[in-house]
Amino acid sequence: MRIVMMALGSRGDIQPFAALAAGLAARGHAVRLLTYAGFADLVEGRGVTLVPVDGDIREDLGSEAAQKMFDEGASPLAVAGAIRDVSERYAPGWAKALLEAARTADLIIPAGATSFIGATVAEKLGIPYVQAYPQPNLPTRAFPSPLAPPPKTKPSGFANWLQSWAVALFFWQVFRPGVNRIRRDVFDLPPYPFPGPYWRMQRDGGPVLFGHSPSVLAKPDDWPAAAYVTGYWFLDHPEWEMPFELAEFLAGGPRPIYVGFGSMMPGDAAATSAKVVAAVRRAGCRAILAGGWGGLKPDAPAPDIFWLDGAPHDRLFCHVDVVVHHGGAGTTAAGLRSGVPAVVVPFLADQFFWAWWLEKMGVSGGTIRHRELDAERLAAAIRLAMEDPAIRQRAAFLGRRIRDENGIAEAVRVIEGAVGQVEARAEP
Repeated sequence: MRIVMMALGSRGDIQPFAALAAGLAARGHAVRLLTYAGFADLVEGRGVTLVPVDGDIREDLGSEAAQKMFDEGASPLAVAGAIRDVSERYAPGWAKALLEAARTADLIIPAGATSFIGATVAEKLGIPYVQAYPQPNLPTRAFPSPLAPPPKTKPSGFANWLQSWAVALFFWQVFRPGVNRIRRDVFDLPPYPFPGPYWRMQRDGGPVLFGHSPSVLAKPDDWPAAAYVTGYWFLDHPEWEMPFELAEFLAGGPRPIYVGFGSMMPGDAAATSAKVVAAVRRAGCRAILAGGWGGLKPDAPAPDIFWLDGAPHDRLFCHVDVVVHHGGAGTTAAGLRSGVPAVVVPFLADQFFWAWWLEKMGVSGGTIRHRELDAERLAAAIRLAMEDPAIRQRAAFLGRRIRDENGIAEAVRVIEGAVGQVEARAEP
């Protein structure tokens, strides 16, 4: 098959879809992935053709609108404003690029927020598409929307369902003017109705893939049959060689903890770094501190803190005792697979959901919103994650379950089967 995928966002957003693309390529499919040129390393040597699109997500996250998103944390309004600011600049170009790339394709797989563009291109060209998401964002009674602040009390099933639809419709209204403008001006198609395209997507009956583990969050009973919780889509890095200095640090004492916030950009990186270093010392442990896009870094070299810009989580987390992270879907998955407890410092969007869910599962030492981060609270959460045997046992058990899964193989099976069904229906 000739498959075109589109994935946009930060590295954590794109990496699972690069892994899925590589899995499809390994099965002999010709796969093209439309994403930012800066992420070419994710598919290099994996049989996937990268098609670069306009934009620089790191620069966009540093914009004024994005900084408001970080400052206001879980507010859907802040997140929506930042997304709208980026999409208004780039979405018409993204749509044209996907249309051109998909002209000879057999299947489109739009990832996450690109689903509206992907569905429109598929409609224009008359080819099937498969939706794919890293978050469990179909409405359900089983849990609240992952894109809204988590509940402070246990919600009812109806409240969960209603909130999920409300959040979906809210974000659709943010996208609606731009998407409908693209449908009219680029594709010569009628606009989607005010409630959005969700009814049409369900009517089409195509598969909806969710790249998280059923051991973490099982498929709810009220999801449609075409929804599949496949397991995580991991992109492993067996070729990575550990720097000598890091190997020396690991060998020089007890297992350290890991602290890293990925692509998140705290307003004052020096102040955040100082709080983290102070917490590590109050907790009485050693730490690997990953700088990430936020620029975390201790103010001076120290024997108990090893700083690095970044490293593949699949190769690093197996050497640490606790993973302190921002709650992004990809980092959450890697931490859970490693079998060690988490401490989550969420900044925005679904990070709060994953932080809340890990606490419910009993595999986390606690959640501290990034705006409320202080050394004493972080140290207490780290100590709990390090010392509580029940938390550690549950994390280890869950890690073994996840390592036994093969989310990419399951997703590929569903994709191949779905296209086969479409082709069978098309035969006279």
